[in-house]
Amino acid sequence: MTLPKVYFQGEPGAFSEAAVLNHWPAAEPVGLPTFASVFQQLAEDVEQVGLLPIENAYAGTVVDVLDLLIQHPELSIWAEVVQPVALALLGLPGMRLQDVRRVRSHPQALMQSRGYWQARGWQMEVASDTAGSARELVQHRWPGVAAIAGPHVAAEYGLAILENGIQDHADNRTRFWMISGRRPTRLTIGLTAGLAKTSLVFDTTNTPGSLVRALRPFSDAQINLTKIESRPRPHHPFGFRFWIDCEGDLDSPELISQVIPQFRASTEWYRILGRYPLLERRL
Repeated sequence: MTLPKVYFQGEPGAFSEAAVLNHWPAAEPVGLPTFASVFQQLAEDVEQVGLLPIENAYAGTVVDVLDLLIQHPELSIWAEVVQPVALALLGLPGMRLQDVRRVRSHPQALMQSRGYWQARGWQMEVASDTAGSARELVQHRWPGVAAIAGPHVAAEYGLAILENGIQDHADNRTRFWMISGRRPTRLTIGLTAGLAKTSLVFDTTNTPGSLVRALRPFSDAQINLTKIESRPRPHHPFGFRFWIDCEGDLDSPELISQVIPQFRASTEWYRILGRYPLLERRL
C-alpha cells in the first residue's frame, strides 16, 4: 500500500527526511524550506502530514516548531518518533582536514558538534539546513569551508567524509512530532505503539504558587511529567506560557474526571496539543 506524502523542513539528505524514511520507508518525503512553510501546507489541507523535530537530547527544544503549533489550533500531535543523530564533517573532493577553516550547518547541528569544531579553532557559519549546507558547498565551492551533516549526505551531493562521528555525544538523538489536522491512521502500519503521552500548553496568573496549583493535580494522580518548559506569553511582556509533556493518555475517563477539572480551574487558558503514542519500527 502506498503511504501518503510526509512533509518535513529541509532538503534531500536532511535528518528530518531520514527520520521519515527510517520509520516509513514507503512514504514520500517532501521537503519545504522553513518550519513555517510546512505548517502552512498542513493548515491548507488538514489531511496532509508533517514530521517535525521538537527536541534534541543535548541541544534542547526546537522552539519554532512549538510556537508554530500553538499558533495553529487546527493541527495536533498524533505520534512521536525518535531518530539517532550521527554527524560527519564533509568537504569537497580532494580537501584535507588541515585545510578546514570554517564549518557550515544548521544551528542545531553546530550546537551538537561544538566541542569538535571549537577545539580546532574553526569559525562557524549558520545554514538553513544540514543537507542544505552540503549542497551550498558544492554550489559555491568555498575554499577552506566544510559542511556538518549526516554521513549519508556525502553520497547525495558527491562530497568526501573528512571525519565521521563528530557529534559531541554518542547517544545523541532527536524526537519528532507527527503533526496533522486528522489522525493519519495509515502511518501507524508497521510500527509498534509504545509509551502513551499527552502534551499541553497553558497560561496561569502571575501570582505566587499559580504554577504549583496547576501542576498539583498531575502529582496527586501519580502522572509523571517528562517535560516542562516556559515560553514567552504573547501580549504579556516578560510573562510566560508553560508547555508540559506527561506520561499517559488524559483521555481516559478517570483522568478526565480527576485531573482536567482541577487543572482547568488553576489556569487562565490551556490547550491539549495532542494525545499520542511513541512509535517504534518493528524489527
